[in-house]
Amino acid sequence: MNKVFIIAEIGVNHEGQINDCLKMIKKAREAGADAVKLQTIDPESNYVPKSESFKIFNKGKLTKDETKKAFRFAKKSGIKIFTTCGDIKTAKWVDKLNPSAWKVSSGLLNHIPLISYLSKFKRTMIVSTGIAKLKEIENAIRTIKSKGNKKIVILQCTSNYPVKEENINLDKIKLYRDKFKCEVGFSDHSIGSDAAFLSVAAGSSYLEKHFTLDKKRKGFDHKISMEPKEFKDMVNRIRLAEKIMGSQSFKLSKNIQKIRNKLKRIIVANKNIEKGEKFCKKNLAIKRGLNAKNSLEPIMIAKLIGKKSLKFISKNSNIFYNHFK
Repeated sequence: MNKVFIIAEIGVNHEGQINDCLKMIKKAREAGADAVKLQTIDPESNYVPKSESFKIFNKGKLTKDETKKAFRFAKKSGIKIFTTCGDIKTAKWVDKLNPSAWKVSSGLLNHIPLISYLSKFKRTMIVSTGIAKLKEIENAIRTIKSKGNKKIVILQCTSNYPVKEENINLDKIKLYRDKFKCEVGFSDHSIGSDAAFLSVAAGSSYLEKHFTLDKKRKGFDHKISMEPKEFKDMVNRIRLAEKIMGSQSFKLSKNIQKIRNKLKRIIVANKNIEKGEKFCKKNLAIKRGLNAKNSLEPIMIAKLIGKKSLKFISKNSNIFYNHFK
């Protein structure tokens, strides 16, 4: 299978501190993340004052210059970076930073004007489904495709923090892949890495997990996030899952080919066969030999019977194509 693309969701866990943001980017890269994701939200344009979201994002926002610094640092460090923008005005200046993708959170999935605007840049559109109805997902995907953008990733997600096991619903990954014919992934709000590990078997090719330097900190998304060591362990488990899943190819490895030559049945001499002697049911047998390489398969026995042996063949020896005409 293809390598799972792993995203460290920093969001606003930097709490508006650019130095903490840069440190998180560095630690995420060291932990094996392929990308980091921020949330670049203008509270005034996105939330009603005094709302919980307004308070969180007003406290946790980075300035334009700080965001630019984070993007520049990530790219220099060799890790991809992108963000969630809640309005077109913000998206316009973020686009100049050349994000590797656009993330549309489930709370923005009904914001068709924004989705339409983001889609025209032809960047990968990563769409989360946490609180979305199926019709909203359909409308969003239709909008993206209408702009000629086919680079779409749908993330199965449940917007509980944390989510209970019975509400994770990894089976939706297959549903989205079959219905929308695009790449699918998993935005994990569960505790630990079990769901992330299992999502690989469910068909996920993208994995997003919240990231923090200290999950004991109060507020923001710290509680459901992974610290660097935990994140690295999760990455290792995902890479293990990839190995276990393997591929759908029937091409045999060298090791399996060797075992195959030891285990499969072939045609052998059931007794000593003299040169010129005709092959028959009595002097032939189908057995597991010492090495089946280049030997006759059992299906050839009917064709072999009645032909003359071109050489002496000792009992239990393999029968080869050059033993007859």
